[in-house]
Amino acid sequence: MKNSLKFVQQCTTVFLFLILAACGDTTQKPCPECPPETVADKNYDNGIIMPEKAHKLFVNYEDRRAHLIQQYEDSIDGRAKDPKQQYEQKSQSTQSRNKNDADREKFKVAQYVSYEYEDLKKYLAYIENEAKLSGEKLTTLRFYFANYANEKKFDNDSLVKHPRQNTIMMSPTVNKDGADHIFYTDDAADGKRRIVLLDDNFNPRKAQEENQASPNTKNEASFLPGFFSFSNAPFYAPRSTTKNEGSSNP
Repeated sequence: MKNSLKFVQQCTTVFLFLILAACGDTTQKPCPECPPETVADKNYDNGIIMPEKAHKLFVNYEDRRAHLIQQYEDSIDGRAKDPKQQYEQKSQSTQSRNKNDADREKFKVAQYVSYEYEDLKKYLAYIENEAKLSGEKLTTLRFYFANYANEKKFDNDSLVKHPRQNTIMMSPTVNKDGADHIFYTDDAADGKRRIVLLDDNFNPRKAQEENQASPNTKNEASFLPGFFSFSNAPFYAPRSTTKNEGSSNP
């Protein structure tokens, strides 16, 4: 009886020791499939500029671009009687223009474009996932200068928030044939995703035009009746990786 009790006590001690050892092990086990976490570098300075330089670049745009855009748009509206003469004159500051009630309805030149920070993180995660599903790796993120037409709506009837104003578009690239290319993704024949390379003007590369249709053509094909296929899934599912729709601010 004593031996049995002693054996139970020993087993209980070992059991409690194992529990405490397990609870005390706070080290994280390595995850081979998990992407490495980017560690913040307090000495990071790649492309970082001080406010003084940023101010000079901003003033350069205001002096060499913004007032020319203002004069051009005013000439279209009939506000500038002599565009050539207006071209040679430097426009008033934005602050002084806003004080004049007659000028408040004039075209306002965009000074910057802003994006919601959380939305930007979602976009980055989205394009990284599109590349990963296609077995590719992103190389750069391009920022394209663009301009909204003098229209109230886009072709898809969505509202044009900033008619005639400049904007930027973001588009990631992958490296193929020794060069970086923008792209969209599509469904490959094996059910996986693939990248469709574009040229710098967002047109399909000539080498691919014969083998694949444009995104618009594929969108139209996706609406064909389901009885043409063995399933109700769309034939094509092109997904763009280019982002626009930032907030343009004068």
